[in-house]
Amino acid sequence: MTGLLWKDEHVGGFGMAMGGRGRVLRPTTEEQIADAFAEVRRTGGSIALRGTGNSYGDAAVSTNGHVLDLSRMNRIHSFDPETGVASVEPGVTVRDLWRCSIAHGFWPKVVSGTMAVSMGGAAAMNIHGKNNFAVGSFGECVKSFDFMLPSGDVVHCTRESDPQLFHAAISGFGMLGCFTRLEIQTKRVHSGRLRVWGIVAKDLEHNLQILEDMRGQADYLVSWLDLHAKGKDLGRGLMHRADQLAAGEDPDGLRFFDPSLQDVPPNLFGVVPKGWLWPGMWCAVHMKQVGLVNWLKFRAGAGEERNSPYLQTHGAFHFLLDYVPRWHWMTKPGGLIQFQPFVPFQHGARVLRQIVERCHGAGHVPYLGVLKRHRPDPFLMTHGLDGYSLAMDFAVSSRRSKRDALWRLCHELADLVLDAGGRFYYAKDAVLLASSFARVHGDAAVATFRSLKERFDPGNLLQTDLSRRLGVVAG
Repeated sequence: MTGLLWKDEHVGGFGMAMGGRGRVLRPTTEEQIADAFAEVRRTGGSIALRGTGNSYGDAAVSTNGHVLDLSRMNRIHSFDPETGVASVEPGVTVRDLWRCSIAHGFWPKVVSGTMAVSMGGAAAMNIHGKNNFAVGSFGECVKSFDFMLPSGDVVHCTRESDPQLFHAAISGFGMLGCFTRLEIQTKRVHSGRLRVWGIVAKDLEHNLQILEDMRGQADYLVSWLDLHAKGKDLGRGLMHRADQLAAGEDPDGLRFFDPSLQDVPPNLFGVVPKGWLWPGMWCAVHMKQVGLVNWLKFRAGAGEERNSPYLQTHGAFHFLLDYVPRWHWMTKPGGLIQFQPFVPFQHGARVLRQIVERCHGAGHVPYLGVLKRHRPDPFLMTHGLDGYSLAMDFAVSSRRSKRDALWRLCHELADLVLDAGGRFYYAKDAVLLASSFARVHGDAAVATFRSLKERFDPGNLLQTDLSRRLGVVAG
């Protein structure tokens, strides 16, 4: 065993509201992962697995524990230009993958709102995109993976060879082992651009109706909501629909297979570096002008609707969170949390309306809301269901009393969602209690997951602040 260089560092969630000190190792080989597992098993303690650190809460944090940061295992081993199948290490990001695939006329089937997410993290959290209603979650794009168990043994896993482990490791939020290589299926595209429509939605019910009317036709659907609007305007927003272009439909779009033409532009109006914009956003948040900003954005939507459809690159459409570097800094010093409930179709309108109304009543209005349509998937710890999600970003106060009040509100909202048969997504969660774990997944799924945890990780080597908060290992 070679000497391992662990470094004492602050390890936080992307939202900056959760985190703590940890001993961090950044391996570059499979052997170093095995050595780290062996060392911590021998000396005692636990290990949290971490990709590029884009989980909003504490899913990749272990306060006073060991953290295995896999971001340097970022090699693309192969890409087949005939089939679009990529073989990648876990630290390869969405950006790394699409920059490789687009040059051959392929695009990842499922991408997050930021291109910084790692493949290992995407599989562990089973991320979803703006086309979840049509193609499902990230795990449905995974053909196979190599998986290192806490014992140091590596198994090659497919749906056919070990369906139970395959469907539990994907969605298992890093509790059963570590992905060391993944085989990912991308999709053929015939243009480097999409046809996009902006559609003004006058209220929540209108937003939901658009999703239902278009989900059988559109390739992508996502709506921004003005959550500051009340009364008859509650839930108003701007829906975006995007469709792939057929072969030969956009000859000029072939030049956008050049990866450099897909990246989000670094400057506003070609002049102002976007990295300079977050202080202005900070002022809007801390001077309580978000309502005005949202009103202006909603009004601007009418112009976008008049000018629709228009052509937009895949990168520009998908990666809105990358438009303004360090945008989350606008919530300093307290940071942010995202509360993202998944609500069954039959309860969607009622529960989502109640959630927004309770936020107004409590005086904690999210500065951002994003609405999507979803479908079930076959993974054990899934958040997928036949219904809707509403991602809501809350700025967290640095004052303890206000922070505690926000957490209490989120606990109340979680109960409302769970009573309706809803679910939650661990890449975003910061508030769920151990009492919610079985309510999210059902007793049978939790029992199966705990049985697999005992089988593959009997010493409970793999832990995070999230897993302890949820009581993943029954105490």
